[in-house]
Amino acid sequence: MASSMQVSIEVAGIDSAMVVFEPKVNKQLNHQVHILRDMIIRAQPSWLIDVVAAYHSLMIVYDIQTTDFDRVEQWLKNQLNQLQQHKVDGHQANIHEFFVCFDAEFALDMERVCEHSCLSSSEVIERYSAETYHVYTIGFAPGFAYLGDVPEPLQVPRVDTPRTKVPAGSVAIANQQTAIYPRTSPGGWNIIGRVAGWRTQSGLQLRAGDQIRFIAVSKQRFIEIEATANVRFEGSAGSTEGQS
Repeated sequence: MASSMQVSIEVAGIDSAMVVFEPKVNKQLNHQVHILRDMIIRAQPSWLIDVVAAYHSLMIVYDIQTTDFDRVEQWLKNQLNQLQQHKVDGHQANIHEFFVCFDAEFALDMERVCEHSCLSSSEVIERYSAETYHVYTIGFAPGFAYLGDVPEPLQVPRVDTPRTKVPAGSVAIANQQTAIYPRTSPGGWNIIGRVAGWRTQSGLQLRAGDQIRFIAVSKQRFIEIEATANVRFEGSAGSTEGQS
């Protein structure tokens, strides 16, 4: 990374510091956040309690019984110097693939996306599925991963009136971001499809910095995957009950 990197270290609380990069949503910038996170975790200083990555910042929680902000700040400055001088390895991202059905039954807002983008539903599906998405951060609700970047023609604003109930596994778009609703919940994003077999994948822990690919499948294939997933889920539940 260039030596002109804009970054500051700020007090975030009585026991935490915040490393703040440029305030924008940018994949390359977020990549640097995750490299720094990996560096800190690998170094594992004795005072470290937690590291939380966001779009363009990193919060470091430390043990105030063994250190203070000034010492943590100096240590972080040394880590940033290494980051600027290319003395660290890149972030190793996990790649996850999900089968998605874009049938009208699951694509509740496809018509709206088509109208905004001036594309047909098949063109929306093709462009959306051609991308590899970056997990910027995890938030809003447990397991809700904010992914980007959505192709520019598909960057549709949130719906005017949020739904009170969005089915688990729904794939949605809101401007530059996309996401999978990890569980049934309220939501105001544009629903364009549903992940097949999400019932057995809902415990999957997506990590900030990971990569996501969506593979389009027919409704028939969706039904087949769902049937297999339900058998696997019920079998797992029965096994658990037998052990209790």
